[in-house]
Amino acid sequence: MIALGSLAFCIGLGFFLMGAWPVIGFLGLELLVVWFAFRMNYRAARRRQHLTATSRQLTIETVSPAGDSETTEVPTAWAQVELTPRDEPEMRARERQKVIVRSHGRATEIGSFLHPAETPKLAREVKRMIGRAREAALTDEETPAGGQLDAPR
Repeated sequence: MIALGSLAFCIGLGFFLMGAWPVIGFLGLELLVVWFAFRMNYRAARRRQHLTATSRQLTIETVSPAGDSETTEVPTAWAQVELTPRDEPEMRARERQKVIVRSHGRATEIGSFLHPAETPKLAREVKRMIGRAREAALTDEETPAGGQLDAPR
């Protein structure tokens, strides 16, 4: 922002010296828009999901950009991971694929903030993580054998 501000100041000074002083206002407005865009981008980047699978449950902790946390727990034995729609939509289509974790009539979307190219990979990784947790349940281990998965934006 300092570099962009310095550049806008130099350009504005040049226009001011040529007598086109109203350009300075538009350059200031441009700086304000760029600053707002950066601020919104950094705010959205604080959104996160943290997934932990144990032999008993899959815990999905969702952290909003404001820092509010919401936790959803799903029994690992009954968790189903779906990628909807199954076929990847065209890049110019408005619809996108979603990763949904279902159990006992409840559905939770994970990774909604990820790029569409990362969604199928997330679905495969969560399925593997739940599979490892189920295997650990068969051997009666209480350690987080399923693993942990962080999905930051």
